[in-house]
Order: sequence, then C-alpha cells, then structure tokens
Amino acid sequence: MTATADLKVTSHVGRDILAAAAVFKNEATAVWEYVVNSLQYVDRGIPPKIQVMVDTQNRTIEIADNCRGMTRLDLQHFFTMHGENPDRRAGRPVRGKFGTGKSATFGIANALRVDTVRNGLRNVAVLTREMIERSSGEEIPVEWPVRDAPTERPNGTIIVIEDILLKPFKAAPIIEYIERHLQAFRAFAPEVAVNSHVCEYREPEVEREHRFTPTPSQQKVLGEIELMIKVARAPLPDGEQGIVITAGAGNLVAVERGGIQTKEFGSYLFGEIDVPALESSHSPIAPYDLSRSLQLNPQHPVAAVLLGFIGSKLEAVRSELVQRARDARKTEQARRLEAEAEKIAKILNEDFGKIRERLHNIRSAAAGPGAAGARFGDSAKGDSEPDVWVRGTQQPGNVAQPATRRRTNKSHGGTIPDITPHGEPGEQGANAVDPAGGSGSNRSRPRGGFRVEYRNLGTSEDRSRYEPATLSILINLDHAVVKAALADGKVEDPAFRPLSYEIAFSEYAMALGYEKVTEDPNMLADDVLYEVRSSLNRIAAAAAALYR
Repeated sequence: MTATADLKVTSHVGRDILAAAAVFKNEATAVWEYVVNSLQYVDRGIPPKIQVMVDTQNRTIEIADNCRGMTRLDLQHFFTMHGENPDRRAGRPVRGKFGTGKSATFGIANALRVDTVRNGLRNVAVLTREMIERSSGEEIPVEWPVRDAPTERPNGTIIVIEDILLKPFKAAPIIEYIERHLQAFRAFAPEVAVNSHVCEYREPEVEREHRFTPTPSQQKVLGEIELMIKVARAPLPDGEQGIVITAGAGNLVAVERGGIQTKEFGSYLFGEIDVPALESSHSPIAPYDLSRSLQLNPQHPVAAVLLGFIGSKLEAVRSELVQRARDARKTEQARRLEAEAEKIAKILNEDFGKIRERLHNIRSAAAGPGAAGARFGDSAKGDSEPDVWVRGTQQPGNVAQPATRRRTNKSHGGTIPDITPHGEPGEQGANAVDPAGGSGSNRSRPRGGFRVEYRNLGTSEDRSRYEPATLSILINLDHAVVKAALADGKVEDPAFRPLSYEIAFSEYAMALGYEKVTEDPNMLADDVLYEVRSSLNRIAAAAAALYR
C-alpha cells in the first residue's frame, strides 16, 4: 500500500477550546483555575495576593493578582493549546499541564480578557466565544489592543470573565471552593479575597495524628515520602475529607478518600502527602487527567501503588477508631447513653418509615440495604455481601453508571442522590473498585435508617452534627450546654434527657431539609423552612411519650 503524502493528524482549535471548557461547569471551578495559576506563577520571595471580584449585576468575575505577570512570549504560551509549559520544561513542579487556562472561561461565559504586566510592559488580549466559533479551525486570531505598552504598574495579571451565562451565579460557592483547596498552598502564605471576604483554610480541630511511610517495595515506586493522616474531633463535610495529594509544593493533583467515606468514622479522616514521583514517572499512562476531578488514574504505575498505600492506612486508622468507640461503649454510662440514643432513633425511624415513600430519593433511604441500594446493580440480600464490588481505590475495574429514573412528584425536580456505584474487578478496567464493606467474605452491612449517637466532638463544635453518608445524628457531649446537663453523670437526669430529645429532633428536621435541598438544589428557601418546621412539629408530637 502506498502512503498518502499529505495524510496527517489535524485538530480544530475552536472545538478543542470548547471541549476543554466543558469540564468547568460552575463559577467555582472556573475561578479556581485562574486563582491556582496565580498561586503558582509568582516571583520568588513574594507572597501571592489575589483579589476576586464577583459582579452579579454586570455579569463579570475579575481575578487580579500581584504575581509575576506575562511577557508577550508568555502570553503566546497562554493561548497555545496543549503547549509544553515552560516551567514544567525547566523542571519546576507546576499544575499547568494541559493548558486549560484559556478554556476555563468558556465553560461559564462568552468572553475572556487578560490584562497583564511584566517588567514594566503591559499587554491586553481578548478572546470571545464568537471568535472561537467563526474560526476556520487551524487558528483563532486573538484581539491584542495593548502590546508591550510601558507602564508603572507592578507585575501582575488581571483576568476578567465577561458575559457570564450562569443564572444565577454567586460568590459563596467560589469562597467555599477556594478555602477548601488552600490547604495545598499553605507554604506560600497566600492571601485570597472574594469581594470583601478573606479566604482562609481553617483546619478542623484534630484529636490525633498518624504518620506512615511506605514499605521498602512501595518506596521503590513512590520514593521516600510520608503520609499524614489526621483524625478530626467531629465528622467533616464532604469537601474537607480525604488525603490531599501534591506532586511538588503547591502542585495539587488529587484528593483521595480510600473508599472509606461511607463507613463508620470515615468522614473524620483527612491529611496530606507529597509524591513527586507522580510527575517524574516515564509511564505513557497519565496519573490524572484534565477533567479536574482530583482523582488519580489507578492504571498509572505510581498512582496504583499510592492508592493502595493510602487506602490501607486510612482503613487501619478508621478500624482503630471503630474499636476505640466499641471499647468506650462498655462503660456503664456509655451503655445508658446508647440505650437513650436507641430510644430517640426508634422515634425518628418510625417517622422516617411513614414518609419514606414520599422521600424515596433520600440518601438511598438508608446507609445499607434497602430499595435504593438494590436499584443499582445486583445488590446482595440480607446482612452480607459476599461478592459485591463498588467504586473505590484498591484495584482496577469497571464501574457501572446509574440508571436515570423519572420522578413522579413534579413539584420538586432533581435527580436521585448519589448511590455508591457497583462494579467488577478487571486488570484493564478504567476505574478502581473495592470490596463492598471492606476486604474478605461475608462482610457485614450497616443497618438502614437513621442512627443517633452521643460522641465527644470537641468544645468548639456545634451541639449536634448530621453525617449524611451514614444518616447519623451525633449529639456532642463536649458542648457546654450538653456537658452542663450531664454534670452529675446521670443519663436519666430530667435536665439531660429533654435536652437530648430537643437536639436530636431539631437535627433530624434539618437533616430532612438538607436531603430535600440535595435532591433539588433549586428548592426555594421558604419551602425548605416549611419542611423543617413541619418535620419538627411532627416528630415532637410523636415523641410525647418520651417526656413522661
């Protein structure tokens, strides 16, 4: 066969940009793309300062920094699709691997303006969706109204995202997302503000810390690294759980939870690990992708070993916490508290059983067996799961996708909440899977329904906490008012018992409201308040016998 001389691989630049933009689905992820660039591309010795201005009236978001800025050559690199990052080429660990900075804007808006100063010279460039869509595909001319203009402005870049398409868009999700990810950049002492709010990473109150190093065989792949696992005093929100993984200072690549997030005490664990080997490996398989999913690829040789290392240590710490809790329950007071908690849980679950059909989409209706779990894959029946695998971290496999299901209640739109997807192990799988409930056969499954527990969550924590993953209501024995009510140690004290009921019932009502909002993010505040009040009145009336 004769080769065709002009046969070659080509690309449509406009479609490339819009395809890359599709991973930026909200204002938080799009803004973070520019904030993280500012945090990384800063002159040595200068603490990064970043101001984000969210203007909902004019439908713009501006990100201004004091970082090193860009020359005209840097600007050309910025607008080059999939170009090799100069910093990475020079051996510096930076996150800019896929060149998505010019794309992030177009996930949520129609125009991008870059106003940058480097060494006294200012450049301004403008790219719009219209320019992208009318391009031939080979290249896209970018407006360049200011070229190397002398200026007294210091080094820095102002990114303006214009004509935002989201309706509505808010500052709050941006603040939450930035604060959640600042942990990886603490060494840089950054200052980031969104409008008038100064973002700060606030580490949860820590009960204890564990440090782990790899085995000699793991160390050959991972290098001489150290895993820090911290145990929080109280369960953490989803975004604060898991191990932050960097590949060099400030190069955040993943956050992994080891598949324990739905297990008892799994939501208490967080930590960090720095693994430069993720970037230095010569494998043709990428350790992570451009989707900003913050998940590692279990097919990558370094990532595969790392996932096993992190997962095993998280499970070891979690198992220790479970055992400590079991030991603590053996005391007389603990047994009395547990009995009291079971009384409260019985009332809650009787109520929940009555409204289960109306709220059939709530968090699988249980943390274990039940209709919601069975809807997804072939669930084992009874109290064991001999051969069930779910999305996880331990070995390669394929994970099934949830089937969509129509809702019958038209007044509350939305989709079914996340249920842990089932899967099958396989060496060529595109995902990672774990045995459901842990390793070994005949693994026990948690019972369905709400749980109530008394826990020592710390004096700075709220008087109660709802843990969505396990449908648990935790009453904080360390809170001042609870501690005072239990001052003499008698669980049956007339001051303690009614307080426990009031706390548990209030948290339950708010938990149902939370689940409704999770199910339908567009639910009006008045409707949520109505649901909370209705649930609180209903459960309080049903529990009248407990007060006698």
